[in-house]
Amino acid sequence: MTYSILPACVRQGAVRPFVVNVPDEELARMKTLLSLSNIPGVCYENRLPGGNRSLGLPREWLIAAKREWENEFNWYILLPAHAINAFPHFKVSGAGLGATALHDSPTTCILFVALFSTNPSAAPILLLHGWSGSFLELALSHPCPLTSRVRLLGPLRADDDNGMEAVAAILDKLMSTILGFSDHTVQGGDIGSRIGRILAARHEVCVAALLNYSAVFQPAGMSLDDLTEAEKRGIARGNWLRTDGCTYALMQGTRPATVGLVLSTNPLALLAWIGEKYLDWIDPEAFPHDSVLEGSGTPYSRALMEQIMLSVSLYWLTGTAHASLYTYRECFAIGGPPPSSHESPQYRVSAPKKLSFSLFSLGGCAHAKAEHKTGGHFAALEQPASIPEDLE
Repeated sequence: MTYSILPACVRQGAVRPFVVNVPDEELARMKTLLSLSNIPGVCYENRLPGGNRSLGLPREWLIAAKREWENEFNWYILLPAHAINAFPHFKVSGAGLGATALHDSPTTCILFVALFSTNPSAAPILLLHGWSGSFLELALSHPCPLTSRVRLLGPLRADDDNGMEAVAAILDKLMSTILGFSDHTVQGGDIGSRIGRILAARHEVCVAALLNYSAVFQPAGMSLDDLTEAEKRGIARGNWLRTDGCTYALMQGTRPATVGLVLSTNPLALLAWIGEKYLDWIDPEAFPHDSVLEGSGTPYSRALMEQIMLSVSLYWLTGTAHASLYTYRECFAIGGPPPSSHESPQYRVSAPKKLSFSLFSLGGCAHAKAEHKTGGHFAALEQPASIPEDLE
């Protein structure tokens, strides 16, 4: 808790300490729902040979995850006492936040984790995660040596019609007006990269951005002959993400209400939906296989399964799964709003501000200042030392 002391620049009375507390009855309810949840029988699509996931999540993986989540997973050991509440948590409610650049909502509330340095020359850094991640990937899995810097991790909780510009405006107000920083750097992946680009392009206090997601697809008529093998693999990965890999995103972009209601009715449904994304998006080298699935003998990573259960438990026990889909309306709505931040010239980041990218082999960034041989979509979780090094 050395890093829980608010700096003198923080607006008086606007920021309050916050403690994560999950009632025992909520944990019991989650386990009861899990025990009563049915896994359907075998069919061709859910049991392809060798754990093939081209048609979706393998049934055997969900069986193993359900069994471990229901019988062996211990929220108390893995989360609050030893991890989540070991980090200083803070809350800014509607009164403290005030009006944003886009709207004035008394219901807006921001919960964030921060490590405040006592060094007056420390450089503030805002770290943003994406979907289906959470601050757990930045704070818990692998200790990240950023203890001399401010560490802020979303998420926005509100029932307003918030888009990415609104979220960027709220985070800008948090960093500048409430926390009182005169400048800061932003780092983000996935949705965090889009919001980070908006912060760097539109908000004066954000002076630099390091992003690890910016999908750029093969231009029409472009030859692949002059590309390296790594670049060709990146093109192939991007093509897969744009076709087979984005069907979930189209659902979340066009029918977020339906998807949110379905995912919030049953923890096993949420585990299947989110678990598939981790299995598809993470570089297998980051979580080597250490177990085999009963029935098929297919190898899998139990360590990764535990990380998935951590993330899904957080979504379920805080009741935020249905409210976490808001950005997909902007990025994937068919015939909807204009392109989001990475594709839009209005979010160009110009000098003297700094913009840089970290490229991970399966991460979704086309060209980068810093390239890493391993790592995927959840870069901070998979390669915890790389992001701090790139920030430096």
